[in-house]
Amino acid sequence: MKSAIILRFALGLILTSVLPSCGFAFRSAWKKAPDTGGVEGKWEGTWLSDATGHQGTLRCVVEKPTHRGIVIGAAGEDVGPAPADRVFFYHATWKKILSGSYKSIHKVKKQKDGTYTFKGEHKMPNWAGGLYHYEGTVKGDEFKACYQCAMDKGTYTMKRVR
Repeated sequence: MKSAIILRFALGLILTSVLPSCGFAFRSAWKKAPDTGGVEGKWEGTWLSDATGHQGTLRCVVEKPTHRGIVIGAAGEDVGPAPADRVFFYHATWKKILSGSYKSIHKVKKQKDGTYTFKGEHKMPNWAGGLYHYEGTVKGDEFKACYQCAMDKGTYTMKRVR
């Protein structure tokens, strides 16, 4: 009986000391994120699961392109920059007490009307849904996306933070 109480107390101490560290990298990225417009910068809003109805707060830092290539046409001409990969660094909460951060690489394309579209995926543990697919748009200060995995699908809705 006493050992069970001590074990629970020890596990509680470990969890309360480890869980807050999960957000340190995200908080650092959030503080450093520049407001450059376009897709890059800080975003804040909510996520909603269509499958379960669960929801929570969501923040995202979109970093500058990780690389830019040049697309060469069939005749060997330079037809402009390749779609750039960007890191989308998400931080989500669930039930107001649980939270987590993860990074996902998205391919971003600027459309003729100034809207940005993006697609990407991210591998999570199988117990958390496995491979997640993302697709969305950024239009001005509005960020809208859909996500889908083996266990869930839903939406992200955010606004730019200045």
